Amino acid sequence: MIDVRPLRASDAAAVHGLLGDPHVASWFRPDDQPEPYTLSDCQELVDRQMGHWAAHQFGMCLGWEDEECVGWSVLQHTIAAGFSEVEIGWTVASARWGQGVGTELGQHALDRARGLGLRSIIAYARVDNGASRRIMEKLGLSYERDFEHAGRPHALYRRLLGA
Repeated sequence: MIDVRPLRASDAAAVHGLLGDPHVASWFRPDDQPEPYTLSDCQELVDRQMGHWAAHQFGMCLGWEDEECVGWSVLQHTIAAGFSEVEIGWTVASARWGQGVGTELGQHALDRARGLGLRSIIAYARVDNGASRRIMEKLGLSYERDFEHAGRPHALYRRLLGA
């Protein structure tokens, strides 16, 4: 069982444990920046996410097994395909790929979204990220369309939640 808790200002090293891995970073970095994220990059991400938490009372959470950060679960405002949306997402340590961690972290984000009374949420991933697309489908999201994000084609999925 994964212990999921809200991100803390001191979590840059844990985030770096994920994004410092070239296998994980390759899903986020543009083609012209193939290197993993630095600790400084991760501190900037944590700072932005802490600002999101302060403004909206929701955001990124980290998933832990004992003292090991195995991924994150995110619920956040985003702009996707030109529209303001609330997105759920997840990232998993590469050593844990294929073990159901992404689905568990995605479910955590979906459950938090339901608790906010949102009408719908989205998730998106690069079109070639079959693992994330399968998780979206397991979580009951439906494919809506492709769009360009960060210079790459992405698939956008949506789930209506009701209000």
